[in-house]
Amino acid sequence: MMATGNVGAVIKDLKARIGGIATALVSRDGLVLYADVPAGVYTETFAIMCATILGAAATANTELNRAPPEKILIEGNDSKTIVVGSGKKALLVAVVDQTADANRVLAEVTKVAELLKAG
Repeated sequence: MMATGNVGAVIKDLKARIGGIATALVSRDGLVLYADVPAGVYTETFAIMCATILGAAATANTELNRAPPEKILIEGNDSKTIVVGSGKKALLVAVVDQTADANRVLAEVTKVAELLKAG
């Protein structure tokens, strides 16, 4: 994984390019590695819930004898949340407005997740 200062710059750049509401790099255990989220957001809660979402999906797939998911797209009434694996130890999360092009955002997030790959 790249140096922490560089991670911050990459995450902020991603957020700007996709018109993000929030972006974060979190460990698969739910620890905040870097987050660029709106003021007032409890980053620890955000991180643990994103890790839990992917963990729950992996467990569900395992019960069906399927491979764990590589990415998750959550669509709400006003936003889309994308969670993508970034190596064996981390997840890259991006939240965008509902009107954002999910395919374009997913492509950008996937590209950055590869760049930041941790372990």
